Parts: sequence; C-alpha cells; structure tokens
Amino acid sequence: MKQKYSKWVVGAASAALVASAIVPVASAASFSDIEDNDHKDAILALADAKIVGGYPDGTFKPNAVVTRGNVTKFLGKWLVSENYEIPTDFATEARFTDLPTTAPDKELLQYAALVKDAGVFKGSNNKLMHTNNMSREQMAVVLVRAIKTVYNVDLVADYKESDFKSTITDLDNATAEENREAIIALEYAGLTNVTAFNPKNSLTRGQFASFLNRTITNLAEETLSVKAVKVVDATTLEVTLSDDSKHTVTLETALIENEETKVDFVIDGKSYSAVVTYEVTELKVKSVDAVNAKTLSVTFNKAVETEKAKFELKKDGFKSNFSTITWNEDKTVATIELTSKITKGEFTVSVTGLSDQAVTGSVKTEDEKVAGIEILGEVAPSTGTTSATVGYQVTNQYGEDITKLNSSSLTLSAAGADSAVANADGSITITKAAGLKEGDKVVLTVIHGSTATTTTKTVTVSAKTVVSEATIGTLYNKDGKTLTEDTNLAKDKFYLPVTVKDQYGKEITDLNRLNGANAEVLVTNTNQAVTTFGTFEKQTIDGKEVIVLPVASIVASGDTNVIVIAKATGKNAQAAVKVAEGVRADSVTLGAPTKVVTAGADILFPLSVLDKQGNAIKETVALNGSKGITITGGTLFEKDGELFAKVAAGSVVENTPVTVVVTSSTGKVATQTVIPKAATTPKVITGLDSKISTSIRELADAKVDITAKDIVVEDQFGQVISADELLAKLGTAGYTIQPFTDADAPFTVTGEIKDAVTNKITVTYKAGATKTAANVTFKLVKTADNTAVEASSYSKQFSVVKDSSFASYKVEDIKPIYVTGDNTAGYAIPAGYGKDIVVKAVTGNGGEVTLKAGSDYTVKSTVLSNVADGDITTADAANVDFDKDAKTATAKVTITINATGEEIVKDVTFSNVAPAVEKVAVVENNKAAAYIAGETVNFVTTNSYNVATDFNLDAFFQLADVVVTDQYGVMATVAEADAAGVVKGQAKFNDVATATTTLTLSKVSGDVVFSANGTTAASAKGKANDVFNARVNIGGQSATPVKVTAKVDF
Repeated sequence: MKQKYSKWVVGAASAALVASAIVPVASAASFSDIEDNDHKDAILALADAKIVGGYPDGTFKPNAVVTRGNVTKFLGKWLVSENYEIPTDFATEARFTDLPTTAPDKELLQYAALVKDAGVFKGSNNKLMHTNNMSREQMAVVLVRAIKTVYNVDLVADYKESDFKSTITDLDNATAEENREAIIALEYAGLTNVTAFNPKNSLTRGQFASFLNRTITNLAEETLSVKAVKVVDATTLEVTLSDDSKHTVTLETALIENEETKVDFVIDGKSYSAVVTYEVTELKVKSVDAVNAKTLSVTFNKAVETEKAKFELKKDGFKSNFSTITWNEDKTVATIELTSKITKGEFTVSVTGLSDQAVTGSVKTEDEKVAGIEILGEVAPSTGTTSATVGYQVTNQYGEDITKLNSSSLTLSAAGADSAVANADGSITITKAAGLKEGDKVVLTVIHGSTATTTTKTVTVSAKTVVSEATIGTLYNKDGKTLTEDTNLAKDKFYLPVTVKDQYGKEITDLNRLNGANAEVLVTNTNQAVTTFGTFEKQTIDGKEVIVLPVASIVASGDTNVIVIAKATGKNAQAAVKVAEGVRADSVTLGAPTKVVTAGADILFPLSVLDKQGNAIKETVALNGSKGITITGGTLFEKDGELFAKVAAGSVVENTPVTVVVTSSTGKVATQTVIPKAATTPKVITGLDSKISTSIRELADAKVDITAKDIVVEDQFGQVISADELLAKLGTAGYTIQPFTDADAPFTVTGEIKDAVTNKITVTYKAGATKTAANVTFKLVKTADNTAVEASSYSKQFSVVKDSSFASYKVEDIKPIYVTGDNTAGYAIPAGYGKDIVVKAVTGNGGEVTLKAGSDYTVKSTVLSNVADGDITTADAANVDFDKDAKTATAKVTITINATGEEIVKDVTFSNVAPAVEKVAVVENNKAAAYIAGETVNFVTTNSYNVATDFNLDAFFQLADVVVTDQYGVMATVAEADAAGVVKGQAKFNDVATATTTLTLSKVSGDVVFSANGTTAASAKGKANDVFNARVNIGGQSATPVKVTAKVDF
C-alpha cells in the first residue's frame, strides 16, 4: 500500500507544511471566512498541501463542528501526501458496515478504505459513524495512530519510557485507557498544552486543522530519516541519516547476493529501514540441492549466460551422467535431470565457460528412503463377504510416490481382521475368514521396518463399491488439433477423458470394471455415422494417467454425443463431439525440381496446396479426397513432411519433355515442364556421414564399418546420390569404391562398396604402429582395369584413441520388453523381443565409441539373470515379479565402467501385455524386408491400377507391401497369401497371428462402385480414370490411404 524509500522519509507535502508554518505566504487556496480566524495559518498550510478543502461557496467554515467523516478525509489526504495509495478495491470491498460501496460520497469511500487499512481508524463495532461529531478524545486517538503509521513514532511508548508526568487535570473524564494515553501522548509531543483537555467536547474544523498542522510541523522537524546507505559487506552497512551523521550497522542476517532486500535496524534506540542490494560481480554457486529422486538444482548468485555454461557432474569424485539441464526464467537456477536415481554420497557440480575459473558447488545426498506412509481413506469398501480394501501411499524424502517399489517391504497388522496385505497398485486388502460386514472397524498399522516409518488408522468396512457417477472432459489431442473428417487417426490420436467414481467419491481405475460383459457403465454414441469410439483405455495426459475413450474411426463430418451411464444409479454424463468438415484445396503452386532432372530417376516437383483461408494443406488423406487435387502426368508423393508431384523414373527419358499438371478442387491449375538430361553417374566422393566415428580404440579387433549409406558421393551435376541409387549406379557405370591408406598407418583398410551384396569398407586397428593417426582415402575405381579415378578421391583422418581419452560414459535407454509366463513358473522373453544394453564412451571432442560387455563394463542385477553379456533375452527375466493385475514390472541393472568404477543404474520395464498392432505402413512393393531391416524406402500414397478385374485385397497386395509394428517396436510383414500359421492379410507377432486385414474404399471421382466395404472381401468395380482411396486396416489400426487411379475398365 505504501511506496516509500524508508519508513522515516518525510514526504514533499510535509516539507511544504513546515515551510508554510514558519513563514505564512499567500496560498492558492483562499477562503472568505478565515481572515480573522486564529487557525488561519494552519488552514492555509494544509490547503496548500491539498490535505483540506473548503466548500463550493468559497468558505472553509472553521467554526463548524468537525465530523468523523471530515477527519477521515483529512487524515486520508495526509496519508496520500505521504505516498500511501488508495486501496484498489475501495469500490468493491466495504470497510465499515455503515458505509456500503453504494454510498454516493466516493471520496469518503476512498479515504475510509485507506485509513482503515492503515490502522488509523478502527471504527466502533466496525462502524465509521461518519456523520457523528468527532470528540477531542477520539481526535487524540486517531492522531496518535496516524503519527505511528506515518512516522513510525510511538508517542505512547515514548512518554512512558521517559517517565513523563502529565499536568492535564481532567484525564479521568476520558472514556477509555487508550484515550487517556493518547491525550498524554499529545501533551508529551507538545501538540497540546492545556490544563483541561475536555475529552468529551467536540472540536471545530479550524481546531482540528491546527492539531494536524502542529503534528506535521513538530514531528517533521524532529524525525530523522535515512539519507543514504552503503553496503560494506554481507552483514555491514554504512548509514547516513538526514542530519548527515554516519553510523555503522551490523546486520544479524547476512544479505543475499545481488538481490534487493529490505532491512530493519536500530540507531540510537530508534528504528529505521531501507532497501539495499548487496552487489557481488563474481559469479558463485549459492547452493546445490536435491529436489527429487532424480533431480539436482544449482542456484547461482546472479543471472547466468546459459548458452556459455558447461556443466560437469561428479559423485564422490567419479563422473556422473545427466540427461538434461533446464533453466528458470531468471536464469539463476539450473535444474539437472540425472539418468538414474540419487544415491548416498556427495555430488559436485562444476560449471565452466562463465568466468576464468570454474564455479563449483556440492551437496551431500542420501539413498532414496521411505519417509512417509498414509492410509488414504476412512472407509474400506467391501470386495466380498470376507474382504475389503482401502488405499495407501508410500512417499520418499522428496514427497514423491514410491508405493509400487516398496509394497513388498511393508509389514501390516489389522486389529479386527485376520490379515492385511499391501499391494503394489496402492491398495490394502483386508481379510477376515469369519466375514466382514458393513460397519466393522479395523485398526490398520503399516510399518516400514528399515526406516521405522509407521502409520495407524481405523477404517470402517462399507458396502461394496459400484460405479456411481461419471464425468467426461473435452476431446483431447496432444497437439491441440481439431478433429476433422481428414484427420489421420494413425498419426493423430483423439481421446475423451472420462472420470468414473464410486459412491464414496473415489476414482475407479480398473478397466475391467468398465469394459466387457460385466462393465458397470453403458456407453452410447448417438451418431455412429459421424465417428466411432473404442473401449476404455488408459493414456497419459498432462503427466497424469487417465481413463479415456479413444476415437476409433471417422465416418463423416457432423456432430455426435457420447453418453456414459452408471448402471447402478442411472446417473449419466454427456459430451458433444464435433467432426469438422475437411479442408478443400483451393490454390496450388508447383515448383521446379530442386535437383537436376536426369534420365531414369524420379522427378520430384515441390508442391504447395492452400485451402480457402490460405492455410497450407499437408495431409495426403485430404489431398487424395474429392476436395483435394488431381495430378496429371504424376502422382502425389510425401517425403520428410513435404509434398511433391512425382514422376516415376521409368517415365523419365533423356531429352524427352515431361509435363505435370496439378488441378485443385476449385479448378485452379499449376503446371511445370522439364527436359531430362543424361542419366547420372558417380563422379566424386565428397564426405562421410557425420555419425561415422573416426576414432578407433587401441584394442585388438576394434574397427569401424562404412557402407553406402555412410559415404557421400556426387554425380556429374554435383548432386548427392542416395545409398540405394549409388549401389545401382556403381554397377551401371562400372565403378567400385575402395579405401587406401599409408603402410605405416595404425590401422588397416579392407573391403569395397560395389553393390547390394558387396557393401562394406572396414577400418581395423593395427597393433605396433608408431603413428596414432592417418588419412583414409576413398576413391572410385574402374572395375574394368582396376584403375583409380584420382579426381574422385576424398580423404578423412582416422585416429586411434586410448581409453584414457574418454571424457564420459552413457547408457542408452532400454525400451520396454515383452515377457510371457507368470510369477510361479517364471517369465521368458520371446525371440526378437530382447534388448541390448548399449554403453558408449564419449571422447573429449564428442565422438562416441560403443563399448563391449565384460571387457569394458560389467552388468549386474539383483533380479535379472545372465545380464553380464550385455543383453536382456530369453530366460534373463525369469525372476521378474508382477504385482497382482499389473501390466508392467520393473527391475534395475547396474552398469559399472571397468576403467573408472563409475556406476550407472538403469530401470528396465517388462510388460505382459500381448503384442498388438500399433502402426501400419504401406511401402514400395517387394521392399518390406528392407524396411524392417532399417533401410530407407518410400511409402506408397498413390498408385495406378492397370488390371481389368475387380480391385480387392489381392490387387492391393500387388501394388505395395504392408508392414505392421507392435507396441514393442517389433515389425512383421503382412502375408499376401495363406502361409504356415497365418492366412492372407495376417502377420505374426511372437508366432501369434494378428487380426486379418480389412479394406476400406472411398470414392474420389468417377463412377466406381464398392461392395462388402470395410471387410476382407471388399472390392471395387469401375471404369478407366476412376479414382478412389484404398485403406488397409489391421487390429484397429489404419494405414495412410493409397489414392488409386484406374487406367482401364475394371
């Protein structure tokens, strides 16, 4: 409320009053009725300071009795002159019950709020009584309070401390002790010198003006203020007061560096305050703190140039890995996310790049431990005649939930029942063989033995829970997109968040209670002609796992309502879902190819399509539809998120013009014509892929392999040739790529890049060499006579590095692993579902070297077996333990670097959820195996049909291959004919067949007719130039549609 440099600074209005009181001058305020009044000078001084005002007729009425409302305004204006601010809520928040915010006198409302908030006026029973006359004793009280507020001078305390003896004879006539003390305080300060004060008498406006003027004049002259403050060090100030006297002040609490701080101090028995900043130019680490189980925060004493800061983290002297560093908005706090949980020891943070010397800080940490246990409910709902359940939570020292990790280490007792068991899902199961009935009391005690953490609570057995109510949130997409008829649900998922609660208000998260024949809710979709929804599932939204209804398919634009009904109570929740109309292509721009057009190579014309609002359309689904575009002379093609009109290599002939025409649904046209040059041929080698490590360990058999995808070769036009094209062109042109190096190089070079079969050059460490580095030169070599084309060569230095040059180590995250089995028989990892533990050393210049298990590092685990070989496969997960009904379980592996002793702990997640199709891809025909092997292939989004028979699933398989990927990243090819264990349209994960492929067809143009649409038997019949979309669906997942153009009647 008050904006002042110090509580002792006297404002400009007070200074003006002092001058006015000493030498009265002509005032801007002129009142017609004060010329002969004893209070004239005081009235004029206050009027000059705009503390008092007169009446519209030009009078002041000095002899009129002053009311409590008058005094409220006078004192309020004085406070404003001393830089106090009118409360912003004066018009909405009444301070006194008899002065509502609707009162017509807005000026009184403002100043009443100010004097109340400042503690000057308290009111009587919270009433201002502004129309009542102000008595002299009341005036004394509010004046003494105002003096304490403005000048921080406690006159009552001062006179008592000085043993002042009052000479006023009628103090006993004052109503209360506070009033008597206030009168004596005015006498002590020289503000009144009468023998009889007459406490209950009223006073005039002129008399009050003299009292207020004397108050300001006397105290303003006497009060010292802080003139200047110099910070000497963190606990010492040099203070100069308004009389120019200097004082050294020692602070009890050290100042925070580079932060504006208000300090209070005492000089000669008087209190002062000031706002100071202890400026320290040298950058320091103020503190390092562990804020949660995997995070450290580093606080600096001032803002940091974050882009220059380089962090090194050590634990007990050994380097420790971290994954990310984030900064607060002020750039004073860095948050370090570790790659594993914090354990006992001392972490030291060293930051370079910000000053001549590294700045450091450290923190001592403890192992994660159980710090709290809480039983979450008062009631334990029955789950059967002999059992009930209640929730609980275990937290660590950072307040994080660690229930799942510690459920097995808890000891429970249940007075009033036979037993209690803590489950990893956060529930306690209470059992009593004789039966548990509603109203039974059970005293639960939960103990964590190693930390002696315990809690006890009495719970009451209640009726069995049932779904009582549900609420539905708004349709959610992680990118905030709108659901339209063009949305590709394979890429953009949409969910309706649903919260389901039982009769006790507890959320129900068990999907088995929501899905299937025994579901406790009924889900109704009022318009399945717009969209359909899948069954309830769990998804993470904004960092929290929630239950959702996923959008399963989009049929058309329009509106539908989803209703979720609790069967037990009939209560329902509704949510409206809108599928917006798809975009319509309007303007089209066709650019010239960015590469030289050559015979026998695909031509890609850059394509830009805008809707009527000028927004770019990127989705091929929309462009292939009836509201999209048609391409004459080419097909729609997507690459790296960009659109192109593609002319296939087979149609590109040297010196023969190629024309492509693109027409939008609104009739706008774009055209490009090019004339192809001669076919490309490899001409010069220009580099290696940046991912290729040129560092070879000083270790027997250490090597680096280089294939066509790792080497950069340009053609005669200066264009980079793709890996697949290079392997083909080398044979056509009669070349091979061979490596050469010096005889005394510390490595050997072997192999060549020639075709798809012969496609590897190897650089292998050679012991005994004196050199540590040498160039490897790659050259095009003619196969006819084995002569090198010297002008084609490219040299790159390779070096042999010692392990001592490694700066740090890292372990790549291990993706979830699928297991089969149970807790009794043990678990196994099926073939193809195991994972390697990949450990890398990082050199000082950022190069990475993959290390070998055993010789470079060891792997151990208290749960997993046989992980010393550096992978997690087959029976390694035999001893993994899943909690009841749990879908996942975790185990830890500890990787110890042999050279340094550094330990890196990684969590491994296992899942017992059977593989299911998560993604469907349509790739070039006969390229499925290459795609699964990780090679780059083209996705098929357009194609031509040139067969005079019905288009069906068999026809689709003749145009392209279909590859499915499960949730574990395992890929499989969809069978195009019946085979062992599968029928046409199925793939196999872990030797279990997927659902059969279905085919969904939709017309783009023409008279094409569909039958059995959306099934395995779907087919299309039409005429030449008919265009339709064909989309394969497997296991609830859909691929991007392929736009098919008929070339003949079919």
